[in-house]
Amino acid sequence: MSDSTALSLPPGEDIIIDYHQLEQVLAKLSDLVATNGNLFKAKFPDQNGWVYNVCDPEMAKHILVTNYKNYIKGVGIKQINVLLGRGIIVSEGDLWKRQRKMMQPLFSNKLLTHQLPLMISCADKLLASWQDDIESGKPINITESMSQTALDFILHALFSEDLERIIAETGENPFLMVTDDSARDLLFARRFRQLTHLVSDMMQRRRTENRQPFDLLSMVMNATEKRSGDAMPEKLQIDEILTLIIAGHETTASVLNWTWYLLAQHSEIEQQVLAESQQYMPLDVMPSMANITQLTLTQQVLDESMRLYPPVWVLTRRAIADDHFKGIDIPAGTDILIPPYLVHRNPAYWPDPEKFDPQRFSPENKKSQHVGAYLPFAIGPRRCIGDSMAIQEMAVHISRVIQKVHFELVPGQTIELEPLVNLRPKQDIFFHATYR
Repeated sequence: MSDSTALSLPPGEDIIIDYHQLEQVLAKLSDLVATNGNLFKAKFPDQNGWVYNVCDPEMAKHILVTNYKNYIKGVGIKQINVLLGRGIIVSEGDLWKRQRKMMQPLFSNKLLTHQLPLMISCADKLLASWQDDIESGKPINITESMSQTALDFILHALFSEDLERIIAETGENPFLMVTDDSARDLLFARRFRQLTHLVSDMMQRRRTENRQPFDLLSMVMNATEKRSGDAMPEKLQIDEILTLIIAGHETTASVLNWTWYLLAQHSEIEQQVLAESQQYMPLDVMPSMANITQLTLTQQVLDESMRLYPPVWVLTRRAIADDHFKGIDIPAGTDILIPPYLVHRNPAYWPDPEKFDPQRFSPENKKSQHVGAYLPFAIGPRRCIGDSMAIQEMAVHISRVIQKVHFELVPGQTIELEPLVNLRPKQDIFFHATYR
């Protein structure tokens, strides 16, 4: 495809977008979809190469599933690489395949069953932390609370007994920087990478003491390649641990934030979720995995929340070799942006797309959904490896909290989106909470 005049390119000859200004990109793309359709090209202000902006589920499926081998991570990946090293979110090729296979056992049914009491404990601890505010009538910062409880879970799932030891020995939780600093810039990345020494020391201490608690850190330390029996190098082990902290915290925190926001505005659905939780997850009985599978409406609510507010609002890819899809040429080196936030609002696939309607994800309706139209965890081989753990954690959280507390939005708040690496509210969201 060396002769650009012979190429069949999407519209957008004169569109310029500064993709480095991430917070402004979503609003820009939303306006451009309305005028240019679900596929258009644009350029960085200072670059000549095209960026294809893809809001069409068919083309998204082609790039992420059908011909995924021709695409690597694209715009913004260098900054994430500084943050996460060579963890599976950013690694490519044979390294990614090897790491993915070695990490997959971390999310087995056995481990999810083992983590169920921890999920319950984190939800109950959060409820207890609200007691004074609820009794005094002080509003609860739900955005901050969801960030704290999500971090609480992933840190205990990773480090179990060692987390409390570190806090006791140092007098603080060194991982709290993840919630204290919402920026994900290079300054944060450098500070976060300093935690590699802490994780390395923790691993060495376990080896010296011959301890292997049943947690994610032990599983990463013991992960081996099936054919050779080789373990991961320690540097890659640490990269994967840091990746799990960021990915395991931010996705869950974002989804729970928006789910409570939506439930607070839809009392009838809230009551239905409450009834389901009381039936299948009563507070005085330790639930089983089978109980969680019965939370069908809760799952639908989470699915619909992720449709409206996908935690990762944009996916990026770059073409390795020339490609072609339905009359459109994709030259090698072309950057691709697939924004799930806009794909999830494509009215051809989602009628009345701004409406909160969990019935879109009923078993009958899910059968007819296009695989490329719903991308909260991406699709294809690079789908989020921890999605099952995140979904279970969120369902348990909702079922515990909703049985104890009723939320109402504090009036007069301005709810605006902050589309950075994850889709957050620009201002924290506050609720009045009362005990049921």
